[in-house]
Amino acid sequence: MKLDHPELRTRLSAEYVLGTLRGGARRRFEEFLRSDYGLRQEVSFWESRLTPLAERIQPVTPPQRVWNKIEARIDAQRAAMVSKTGWLNGLALWRGLGLAASVLLVAMLVLKTSLAPVEGPRMMAVLEEAGSARMVIEQPRAGMLKARLVRDWKTSPDKSRELWVIPAKGAPRSLGLMNDQGETIIRMADLDSKLADGAIFAVTLEPKAGSGGSPTGPVLCKGAIARLPGKPAGQI
Repeated sequence: MKLDHPELRTRLSAEYVLGTLRGGARRRFEEFLRSDYGLRQEVSFWESRLTPLAERIQPVTPPQRVWNKIEARIDAQRAAMVSKTGWLNGLALWRGLGLAASVLLVAMLVLKTSLAPVEGPRMMAVLEEAGSARMVIEQPRAGMLKARLVRDWKTSPDKSRELWVIPAKGAPRSLGLMNDQGETIIRMADLDSKLADGAIFAVTLEPKAGSGGSPTGPVLCKGAIARLPGKPAGQI
């Protein structure tokens, strides 16, 4: 694996953060991370954009059988350690280790809270193409959208990519044409009203000047919108 191409670095960094980069490819990528400062910066960028999406997932209580298996593994490991080193057999030591772990966990939670940014994007979406991330969209402030490609589009002289917001009920609303590479910034006076009841974003392939009001071409990528806590509408 060579990481000397900007588009490849961006794509792998995004897939690493999403968790879709697995197995040997993930291990090799982590080896590059140790010595490549620029690659670590790219990963940090995607973490800052994608982590808020994970925080919106509702927690799920695992079934009791999962806890039983965890406890059985802990007991087995503890018994193995005691058999090798008799000094670990003291109940006071295990209580001390448990207390230390609890203190460390609380400290980590406090540190995470104190370092958390006060402000963040209003909404985010990861648009996928054939199960792979193609674009990340966020709304950093009222009246503005920022879309960043994970992988650049192949430029077509007579075609454009058009971004749409699609409500749960109703017709798609055009948000404008996208750049074939890098980042696209969209600003419009009525943007917030167009996004108000939007359920997903989608990008279609359209004529060079755009569709003229309704999507006509194939859907290239799409993704559900996740609304994030932020400032009230109208504040920047």
